[in-house]
Order: sequence, then C-alpha cells, then structure tokens
Amino acid sequence: MKKRPFFSVIVNNYNYGRYLKDAVDSVFRQTFTDYEIILVDDGSADDSRKIAEKLSAKNESVICVFKENGGQASAFNAGFEASSGEYICFLDSDDMYFPEKLEETAKLHKSGCEYIYTDHQGINEDGSKCSDSLKRFVYSGWNMFPAYYGYAYPGSITSTLSVSRRLAEKIFPVENQNDWRIQADDTVVIQSVFMSRTCFLDQKLIYYRLHGGNGYYGREKSPDFTLSLMKNRNQLKARIMSILGMDTTFFHDTACLTAEFAAHDIIDDNLLKIYRDILWNEIPAALNDKIKADRELKSILKESLS
Repeated sequence: MKKRPFFSVIVNNYNYGRYLKDAVDSVFRQTFTDYEIILVDDGSADDSRKIAEKLSAKNESVICVFKENGGQASAFNAGFEASSGEYICFLDSDDMYFPEKLEETAKLHKSGCEYIYTDHQGINEDGSKCSDSLKRFVYSGWNMFPAYYGYAYPGSITSTLSVSRRLAEKIFPVENQNDWRIQADDTVVIQSVFMSRTCFLDQKLIYYRLHGGNGYYGREKSPDFTLSLMKNRNQLKARIMSILGMDTTFFHDTACLTAEFAAHDIIDDNLLKIYRDILWNEIPAALNDKIKADRELKSILKESLS
C-alpha cells in the first residue's frame, strides 16, 4: 500500500501555461520532499494541458486532473478529491514557492498547527522583486471575533495557505462553487479560522506574481462586487458554524472576546484597536459590561508589554 505523503500541493491553473512550469519546478526544488502535486487544469484554452502532461511524465509525484472550466473553487474541489496528503498546500500556477517553503511549513504543522499562512514576496511578470499593497495579518492565535465581524482577514493569498486534512475535510467540497470562481482562498481562510488557531509564519516563502491579469489583486472593486463578497463570506461563516454546532451567543459574550484577545502570540495597539472596535460597535452587551471588558482589554495589553 502506498504511503500517504505529508503534503498534497494543489496547483490550480487556468490559461497560465506561460507560468505553469515555473510554478511546478518550484515544488520540485523543495528541501522537503515528502509531497505529491495535484495539478488541476480548469479547462484552459492555451498550451497548459501539454505542459502539464510533460511535467507529469517528468516526475511521478505529479498527478494531473483535467476538467471543464468551472472556476477556482471547482478546481480546489477536484484537487482535494484527488489528494491523499496529511496536509494540503495550495499554489496558484502564476506563483512560485521558495525552496524551503514546505520544510518550514512542515515544522509548524508537526508542532500542532492546523492552519498556516506565510508571508510572501511580490514579483513582476519577469520575476524581478517588487512591493505589493496587501496587508499582513500577523496575529497568531484564535481570531474568530475579527473574522466573524469582518474587522480583519486572518489569512493571505492562496499560495501561502496550508491546512490539515482534518480541516480540509470540513471545508471541501466547496458549496456554491460558482460564487467562488475567483478568490476561492476565502473558502479556506474564513472557515479555517473557526476551526483552528491562526498560525502566521513570518517568513517570505512565496513569490507572488503581479502581472496585470491577476484575478483579484489590482482590480477596482465595484459596490456590487463588495456586497456580493460580504454575502458569500457570511454564507461561509454560517456553514462552518452549523457544522461545528456554534451559534451567535459566543460572539455576544464580552468574556469570550477578552479571552480570545489574551490568547494571541503578539498583542499590540493595533490588535487592541480591532478588539475594542468590535466591543463597542458590535457586542450587544450592557454598558457596564462593555466598560469592564474595555478595561480588561487594556490591562491585557499592558501586561503583554511589561
């Protein structure tokens, strides 16, 4: 019986044949080699299939999945169905891994982390380094309150993400996959936050390619898009809370709010502002309870800095 690999790397591709070999080669160059590559081509019209077949012939760790076009979430669904790894990593086919990406991520998973995202390095189309405007949420710990109320995004771009199979089995298959033809990384991030501590690996381990054709980055967001995104994210929250048997009572409790705040690895003024804003703007508690919780939040920050 074939041994289950530690990682399944799901590479989702649509018409990025010009980048696909670079992406897969970056996995071949990993210092940690216990992996399989699930290369999902989402009905590309370019030369992607030919390139994928060559990569598969070159290395038996590559398993190709060819499907009709259905969008990123459908590619994730197909990739997970074909996977067998203990942990699931994702790689957009226009991005690349640093050589030590899997090794450093494996260390955290072996320490008990089930949901990890890393920092990344922006690159131009030609591979030269550049900056990007994406915010980094650096606060490892439970982050259910910021996610539930939409005050922070405890995650990052697709290629930085990895989750345990336990979490993935609750996330996949993604429902309403047509709602997630792009930005399907939300389906992983939003749901993982309710099942596991957030583990931010503060190392640049991904080359994130900015080329003008990115599905999300750099595109102007219309009010309709923003409203639809909020609706879809709320559906994800409702789905995972139903699976976990959670109700909204937890998110109305000031004691739960302060306990979650205190459990972060890093506590600073910025995190305090997020939790105070949630307390005063969202929690339906009595004024005296809010005042007490506010004092406790400030005290937790003070103790963490001492």
